[in-house]
Amino acid sequence: MPNWRAAFLEGIMIGNPKLYPWQEKGKPTNVVVYRKTKNSSKYYMIVTDIHVDIINNGRATKPIVEHKYDIVEMGIGFNFIETWSKKYNIKKPQVLEKYPAK
Repeated sequence: MPNWRAAFLEGIMIGNPKLYPWQEKGKPTNVVVYRKTKNSSKYYMIVTDIHVDIINNGRATKPIVEHKYDIVEMGIGFNFIETWSKKYNIKKPQVLEKYPAK
């Protein structure tokens, strides 16, 4: 099994374009896996720089993940993207930025 951390750090040194914009600023990557119903077999993934407490806020009027959805996994770190993409068979994760470039 390849070492994803070493491959990622090597990609930074080479200038891999797969870097997320907030990683240049030193902010952590937060990953959330959810499904829309409890019995659903399809999973969705959000990759963002928004803090985990804001994503998991139950009182938010405009939540990142809808309150009715079932959050399966939540973690801080880019390693979860590869791991959970394979585990839950997610092809394209949704990428959100807190302050998108204009």
